[in-house]
Amino acid sequence: MSVAEETKVALDESRTLMLGSQILFGFQLQAAFQNAFDTLTALERAIELALVPLMVCVIGLLIAPSARHRIVERGYASCALNGFITSVTRFVIPLFALALALDLFIAGTRIAGMIVGAVAAGTALVLTLSVCGSFATRLPKRSSPMTKPQPTSLDQRIQYVLTEARVILPGAQAILGFQLVIVLTQAFAELPERERLVHGIAIAFVAISTALLMAPAARHRLIHHGRNSEAFCQSASRYLLLATLMLALGIAFDVEVVAMKIAGHALVAVPVAILCGAILLALWYLWPLADIKWRLSRQTR
Repeated sequence: MSVAEETKVALDESRTLMLGSQILFGFQLQAAFQNAFDTLTALERAIELALVPLMVCVIGLLIAPSARHRIVERGYASCALNGFITSVTRFVIPLFALALALDLFIAGTRIAGMIVGAVAAGTALVLTLSVCGSFATRLPKRSSPMTKPQPTSLDQRIQYVLTEARVILPGAQAILGFQLVIVLTQAFAELPERERLVHGIAIAFVAISTALLMAPAARHRLIHHGRNSEAFCQSASRYLLLATLMLALGIAFDVEVVAMKIAGHALVAVPVAILCGAILLALWYLWPLADIKWRLSRQTR
């Protein structure tokens, strides 16, 4: 399999992981607005609060390869990108397994008591890590991955950018769906006006992000009549990068609302929101830009 084909497969795998993670992320954002949330114990509330940045890390890591591909590799296939996606997957699976286990602990506890919750959590953790290959013997690595982009046709690069939009879109879908649904809940109506306004700002950011992620596919069909061109490839990349920025801001604002609902104190909610926003911006922008700087410094030695 060529490097270009491996890159396409790796991006498809990232999309599958995102589709599995978006459900859990959406639940974390909605849980605090459910009718029975106020009956949770202090321990369960603490777990719910910890799960929010944990799932933000999962979503951030899954989108990181797409942002890195646009910024560092300029949309070309490379062994370095494929290796990066492998490393991201290795980190994501344990984080997702932990988040799933903690959610099932709460669910099991609510259904049949803490013992059942603990058994459900432990089973989910071990089973997820096992079936996803975390305990499996890994095949030998290839030689050190090349950082130089490999020859990649225009058709392949356009396939990449459209696939990457499909990787990110489920995350935006999960958040936008949550944002619109909770507006109709009694818990949202009881929030302070400031929190409702923050939520409204978050809706705007995520709605813009969703539109930007849909734009490449729509423009490719309606404006370019399905034909591939360098101009379309470049514009699609810009749409994707702008969409991730809007998504990061939308997530950070809504994390503040959710954390405020869980903890009830701005001294907790604001730092959690800032932390989540910083994580996303670091993964999607600062890390790729730092990698470019590192590569340039190596070339000048």
